[in-house]
Amino acid sequence: MISVRLPALFLAVSVVLSAADRDTIASATNQHCAACHNAASPAAGIDFASLLKQQPLVRNRETWERVIAVVEAKRMPPEKAPQPSPAERAALLEALDGEISEFDYSQIDDPGFEPLKRLTHAEYRHTLRDLFGVDLDPTRRFTPEMAGGSGFDNSANSLFLQSSLMERYISAAERVVEDALPAEPTTEAHRRTRKLVFVAQPGPGVSERQAAERVLARWIPRAFRRPATDAELRRAVEKYDHETADGADHERALKAVLAATLISPNFLFRVEAAPAGIEPKAINDWELASRLSYFLWATMPDDELFELARAGRLQQPDVLEAQWRRMLADPKADTLATVFAAQWLGFGQVGNRVRLGPIDFPWCTDTLMDAMRAESSLFFLSLLREDRPIPQLVGADYTFVNQELADTLYGMDGVQGAEMRRVSTAGTPRGGVLGQGSILAVTSNYNHTSPVKRGHWILETLLGTPPPPPPANAGVFDQEVSAKKDLTFREKLAMHSSNESCRSCHAKIDPLGFPLENFDYFGRWRDDYTFRVRIKEADDPNVDPDENFRKVVKKIDVSGVLPEGAEFSGPDGLKRVLLEHRQDDLVRQVVSKMLAYALGRQLEYYDEPAVRKILARLEEDDYRFQTLLREIVASRPFRYQKNPIQETD
Repeated sequence: MISVRLPALFLAVSVVLSAADRDTIASATNQHCAACHNAASPAAGIDFASLLKQQPLVRNRETWERVIAVVEAKRMPPEKAPQPSPAERAALLEALDGEISEFDYSQIDDPGFEPLKRLTHAEYRHTLRDLFGVDLDPTRRFTPEMAGGSGFDNSANSLFLQSSLMERYISAAERVVEDALPAEPTTEAHRRTRKLVFVAQPGPGVSERQAAERVLARWIPRAFRRPATDAELRRAVEKYDHETADGADHERALKAVLAATLISPNFLFRVEAAPAGIEPKAINDWELASRLSYFLWATMPDDELFELARAGRLQQPDVLEAQWRRMLADPKADTLATVFAAQWLGFGQVGNRVRLGPIDFPWCTDTLMDAMRAESSLFFLSLLREDRPIPQLVGADYTFVNQELADTLYGMDGVQGAEMRRVSTAGTPRGGVLGQGSILAVTSNYNHTSPVKRGHWILETLLGTPPPPPPANAGVFDQEVSAKKDLTFREKLAMHSSNESCRSCHAKIDPLGFPLENFDYFGRWRDDYTFRVRIKEADDPNVDPDENFRKVVKKIDVSGVLPEGAEFSGPDGLKRVLLEHRQDDLVRQVVSKMLAYALGRQLEYYDEPAVRKILARLEEDDYRFQTLLREIVASRPFRYQKNPIQETD
């Protein structure tokens, strides 16, 4: 017997293909596609036999949309392969369109459910900070997190608890308690921490055990982020008794219990109770408080959220609205930029994976890279807190700089000091994320630009419309092309893209990358390419090494043409065509990414009704960021859960 977890909608309604559509798609793909797209050799990552078994087809909507696009454009089957007749091609497209574009989502009511999610390293660190009231960071000794299917490290499908990480948690717990609660505090921060944790002290009329009970009665619900059960409180007090029986004094025994809670699954994981039955059910107030706080703050709920949950009032629409607005204004909501936006857009890599060597690039200091990340974070937070329209992510006419960033990368005058401040970019190419040094650096190679990488980033990360995976030999110029040292990358790429197998992808990617070529690999402006071309043999001892090369200067060509024919030039032209022709993709991508981050999981096809509802609300309200936050917090996937059912074969 095989147990398979499937959404309950499969029991309620039929969502499989009609017999006619099934035959049409199966016949066409078997005849014209299966030779290259099969389990043994899934070209472009596509195995049609496997895809057709996964019903409904919208479960793999993005893959099928790629199929529709290349079949409609007659790029598939390949030019030299046998082609379907016009009628066969039209029938295939009609069948696929009916199952993908015209799928009836009204029959789906599945908010999804992730019963158990480990705290990310950032969430763990922030939760410790708010539990103890002092900033501690034991995660510096932890191995880095992996990004999950959603693209974020809070994705449930990547938050495993390996034995090595559990060992780190165990060693960190006692160290954190000792560091936060020194017996003889010397700083005001440590005195506040002791007052926050030790809410009762032994004294007249209060025994040590009674004081311990009061401390633990407040501590455990805060650590577990929900009311403690009688059994949990009893076990905590029993551990205190055990420690004192072994000779520990009152404070040492209490610290042992506190440390034990920090390795409990109820602390390390965000746990939600599975709903009874198969129908969607609203999460409770405590679970909603945690969902809110880990979405907006990447940390535990504060006392106000806990009080509202305890009173059963957090679900009330006016209360919920007031809370997310309060939380957005709190500095803890900076994590929407430093965690969410940094992971989505990639600028968190600057200074970590993306950095230049200090010997060859002494201008690339740690403080400069800090400012680059801060610019992107402050910019994203301004969009949120000022309730700006989502398209201003690309089209805004301001940014944030300090003197080092302004002088070193941007050539801006009049900026003094290390403090980041808002500046106008009107009349310059710097507005929006496409003009920010952090983005331009993470979309470049080590010390040279990559128009292909930048174009791919725009398609995949910014717009959510990635091109098909490249063939195995993509990304490498042949020997003849590589040898032409006096050609620009664009000229070499034009020769490379003359190959039919390369041209279809590059026609989408290249026009979006080349308009940014005035920005170098760290975002500095340039007007020309400069090459050194060898003119004499390097091993000739009679030749001065400095005379082996000649200087070649070429004007940078920043023109572009979209596949649909729109022409543009440079960063400003690129931003214009993106907002004129691809704004819907941009808005949908922002919605999808933020919803996935809020839910802590990859979006599935059954989330599409929620995405469409949010998009409709945004369209009614000028696509404003706070409308997006409000609709996510009010959405069915955020407020409800549905238990997967067990189906046996």
